[in-house]
Amino acid sequence: MLVTPVLGAQAPGADPPRPAASGPAGGSRSSTASAPAEPQRLSNAGVYRAAARVDSVFVERVNRQAFVDGGDFASYLVARLGVHPVPDNLAIDIAVDTGAVTLSSRVSQLPPAVKAALGPALMFLSDQSVIAADVALVRQQPGVVRFHLRSLLVDGTALPEALVAPLMAQVGTRVPALTNTGRDVLVSIPVDGTMRLERGGVRVAIRTPSATPKPRS
Repeated sequence: MLVTPVLGAQAPGADPPRPAASGPAGGSRSSTASAPAEPQRLSNAGVYRAAARVDSVFVERVNRQAFVDGGDFASYLVARLGVHPVPDNLAIDIAVDTGAVTLSSRVSQLPPAVKAALGPALMFLSDQSVIAADVALVRQQPGVVRFHLRSLLVDGTALPEALVAPLMAQVGTRVPALTNTGRDVLVSIPVDGTMRLERGGVRVAIRTPSATPKPRS
């Protein structure tokens, strides 16, 4: 579940927080200004930064919207899957645009747990091969969104579905936060909340109250 108690924007000993940008309706940034020049990385500090921004909208409701950098949001989701603290030296690049979240890494830099989970899929790959996960954000129903693994790619070529489906199903049996297919994470948001991908990150928002005054009786 995404809506969790506020963790705070900074954990002791973590890297310094990024300055919060100001803007209309809750101080969020425009998608143009938020786009990073380089791929982002997972980090433990990113978990806290993302939690603070998400909670300011969905829990505390002091902001109507907030933009969360892709690396920070991916770190938050990874933490929700049970990887906490998130090691700051994970060499996994995060790229976000309006269509997908892409997590990529060279085989040689994958964490041992990921290598173990992928198992046979890595047998015939070189250490320099780049493996990437293509993840889409799907609006499931009011109050729920779904992050869905559409495909795994090696050096830009999608692995056959006949390999990906059983592989991810095995992962799903070991990670309770995933669905049985191992390809979906269901995320709870307020029924009046929205979440969408933008270039460089994720924007969370709540629908603003109607400005139309109620008629007097």
